[in-house]
Amino acid sequence: ARAFLLPLVVFLLCMCVLDLNRIQPWLWFYTLVLGIVFFEKNTAHTALRWLLAAVYFWGGVNKLQPYFAEDNFTWFTEAFMATRFLGEYPALGYGVALLEMALAVVLLWPNANAWWRWAFVGFHAIIIVFLLKAQWNYVVLPWNAAMAAIAFVLLSTPAEPKLQRHKGQIAILILAWLFPLAGLFQYWPYQLSWQLYSNTQPEAVFYSPVPCAQVGDVWAEKSFDEGRRLLLDDWSYASIGVPMFYSEHTFRQMGRYLCRCTSEPDSSRLEILLVKPWDKDAEQTKIISCDLE
Repeated sequence: ARAFLLPLVVFLLCMCVLDLNRIQPWLWFYTLVLGIVFFEKNTAHTALRWLLAAVYFWGGVNKLQPYFAEDNFTWFTEAFMATRFLGEYPALGYGVALLEMALAVVLLWPNANAWWRWAFVGFHAIIIVFLLKAQWNYVVLPWNAAMAAIAFVLLSTPAEPKLQRHKGQIAILILAWLFPLAGLFQYWPYQLSWQLYSNTQPEAVFYSPVPCAQVGDVWAEKSFDEGRRLLLDDWSYASIGVPMFYSEHTFRQMGRYLCRCTSEPDSSRLEILLVKPWDKDAEQTKIISCDLE
């Protein structure tokens, strides 16, 4: 089976090159898992613990800011009437972020009791239930189930989380642990930085008084501002069922497409909203006219 891992990873990467919107956090995670197993199956247990810990650690760090605690956390709590009052306490949102970081510590704790595995099952079960109730982002449900299952299996077998000096696995863990640090400063892609529900992704809106005919159905259903604006992420969800790849390159690509098919390009433009995670007052909107595309 190991002989098929490398071709599979290469295939996944090639598919992403053909369409950047295929680059999603779960695909990146699975690719790193396959890479760890490929390089050294016998030491995969320890390396997988470190990889999983990176996801929880950075997932928590990226939520330690108001866009999650005051916005996304509140949105989650509104899924059920009984939990709506929790959204009035942003401190609980910060608590969720700290909980994620604590789960990372558990994975790296040499003497962690096996019962901790149920904490991971409960954590992801809650996420799945709330997403189902909100009827949103179903595509991440299998990944949540997989994360819980992997953590459960890893914690079922005691292991000293001391890494072996295997260069291939170390390189993969550098991608998982160190590169997300660059993501905090927009030097590493959002999707590859374990920014899970942090709500700090850049967003792009296309403005046009006359919608592009090729996306007419999506425009009619998802547009706002009296039908003059379309959030590109909504277009991506409606077309391929996943969030778009958040980068200015991708935004411009989609903007060029819409500029070419609108009948009023002179009055149309791409609007990119950029945020700084810990400063809500620092939001900026970059305007790119169709004549500049």
